[in-house]
Amino acid sequence: MRGSTGQRAPRKSVKNHSFASRVERRGFVDCCTHARHAPRLADPKIEIRRPAASDPARVDLHTLFLAQTCLLAATAAMLWLSRSDADTGNGMRPWRLAITSQALAYLVLALPATGPAAVATGLLANLAGASGVALYFVGIRRFAGLAYDVRLLAAMVAAVTVAGAVAGEHVAWAAIFNGFAYAGYQWLDALTLWRHPCIGNDRVQRVVALAYGCMGVVLPLRAIVLLLIGQPGLSLEHGNAWQVPIYVFGFVYLVVTNLGFVLMCKMRAEAETRMQARTDDLTNLPNRRALDEEIAHALATARRTGRPFAVVMVDVDRFKFINDTHGHAVGDATLTAFAQRLASALREPDRAYRYGGEEFCLLLPDTDLAGAHTLAERAREHIMQPFEGTMRALTASFGATAWQPEDTGDTLFRRADRALYAAKAGGRNRVETA
Repeated sequence: MRGSTGQRAPRKSVKNHSFASRVERRGFVDCCTHARHAPRLADPKIEIRRPAASDPARVDLHTLFLAQTCLLAATAAMLWLSRSDADTGNGMRPWRLAITSQALAYLVLALPATGPAAVATGLLANLAGASGVALYFVGIRRFAGLAYDVRLLAAMVAAVTVAGAVAGEHVAWAAIFNGFAYAGYQWLDALTLWRHPCIGNDRVQRVVALAYGCMGVVLPLRAIVLLLIGQPGLSLEHGNAWQVPIYVFGFVYLVVTNLGFVLMCKMRAEAETRMQARTDDLTNLPNRRALDEEIAHALATARRTGRPFAVVMVDVDRFKFINDTHGHAVGDATLTAFAQRLASALREPDRAYRYGGEEFCLLLPDTDLAGAHTLAERAREHIMQPFEGTMRALTASFGATAWQPEDTGDTLFRRADRALYAAKAGGRNRVETA
C-alpha cells in the first residue's frame, strides 16, 4: 500500500514460527533435523538472485526435512495398512512401530508451542526418536533370528530422553550425546545384517548394512565437530554450512534403510513360498515339482559336459499292509521315518525326493550305473536297521538307471520304473538296474 506521499509503506516484520525453528527450540536431535527456513523476500519487485553453486547454505533444507517427515508418515501408514500374520517372525512388526515412532517424533515438532509446552513436546520428540532407534534394532535382530536385551534398549531410550531434558536450549549438547549413543546401535545394526545374510537377498541386505555403517560414522563425527566448535545451538546459516551434506545423506539413509528392509522381508517371503511349493509337507523332502526341475537341469548339464548322473526309484515294501492294518497315522509316521533313514544314507551331493505315495526317488550327480547300484545297496542295508521304539523294521525295493546321451526325462523314469518293478517281482528288498 502507498501513502499520500507515494512512498511504499514498510512491511511489518513477521515472527518466524517455522517448522525448523520449532525443531531447534525443542532440542529434538536426529541425523536429519535442525534445518532453518531461509527468510522470505520483503518486496516481490526485488530481483531474485540465484544462489551460487558453491554456496551450500542456500539449500532449502526445510523442504528436505519436511520431505523426510512425509516419507516416514506415509511409509508408516502403508505398513499399517498392509500388516498381516506373516509379519510375526520377520521383524516387520517392530519395524512398523519404529517408523511410526520416528514419524511421530517429526510430526510433534510441527506443532506450534512455546514455553513449557515447547519443552514437553521436545521431550516427547526425543522419547519417540530414541524409541524408534531401539525398535529398528529389535526388528533387525528378529529378522536375523537373534536375541536382544530389552533392558539395554530401555536404558538407551531413558538416557537420550533425560539428556534432551537436561540440555534444554543447548540443543548441540543433546546432539553430541545422541550422536554417540545412536552411533553404537547403527554399528550393531550394520554388523548384524552383514554377518547374517539371508540367502537370496544378501545384496540388498548388505546395502542396508552399509547405510547403517555410514550413519554410524557420520553421527560421531558430527558430534566431535560440535564439541570442537563449542556451539550451544544448531542452525544452518552460513556458519554451519558444513552440516548440509549430513542432512542430504540423512534423507538417502531413510530411503535406503526403510525400503531396503521392506524388500528384505518381501524377498524372504517369496523364497519361503518357493520352498514350500517344492517341499513335501509330510516328509520335508523335496517333492515331485522339485525333482522335475532338478532332472531338467541335470539333463542339460549332462548334454553340455558329458558328465553322467543316475536316477534310482525306491518303493517301501508292503506299505499298503502297514497302512491298512495300523491306520493312516502309523502310515504317515512310517513314511516320515523312512524318508529320514533314506536321506541319511546318501552322499553330500545326492538328493532324495518324495515321488508320490510310498515311492521315493534318488538323484545322484556324477554317478554311473555301477555307482548307482553300489549306493542303492548301501541305502537298502541302512534302511533295514531296526528303529528305536515300537516301529517295525522296514525294507525297500530299488530300481536304478543311468543317463544315456539320447535320454529325456520320460525315458529315464521309464527305465528306472522297469528296474523297480523287476525288484518287486524278484521278491522285494533288492536292487535291480536297467
